[in-house]
Amino acid sequence: MRMGGPAVQGNMILASLIRRLRQGSAESKVRDAVEAGVGVYHMCWELGGEPATAVRPDELDSIVLQWCRATMTQMRRPYGLDYVTMALSLVGGESEETVRHSFGVLRPSDFYADGPVPATLTQLMEQWRAAGYFESSRWLSTVMFSWGDLTRELLLAG
Repeated sequence: MRMGGPAVQGNMILASLIRRLRQGSAESKVRDAVEAGVGVYHMCWELGGEPATAVRPDELDSIVLQWCRATMTQMRRPYGLDYVTMALSLVGGESEETVRHSFGVLRPSDFYADGPVPATLTQLMEQWRAAGYFESSRWLSTVMFSWGDLTRELLLAG
């Protein structure tokens, strides 16, 4: 048994299409914002180059941690949304990635004494040192993504 006539069924199809178009529009806005670099923070440190500018591997955990903390002070936090995503990678001379690690989604408190990031960074740098990754790498690249920056941008875009 069919419910409603062609007009009702047509309206249901139209409503479904409109809903999909709106979803596509939101996805498109997110994609456009991320591709434009909204919420993306990036820093590279040279390893083993000129002594005046290069960073030693045993200093990296504290340097990265300081940069992360300073960078988070620049991020937007609409409605208290303070989540970030962080990833590190070692990059070789031919710009190839030697190794990488993603920390997943974090909160600012995770970057301080009681949080997991300081200990994980120290542990990660020790593992990479022991595995010899620093010997074949020229740069340490760190990327942070602010979910608050993205949310703010989307709220402003309507």
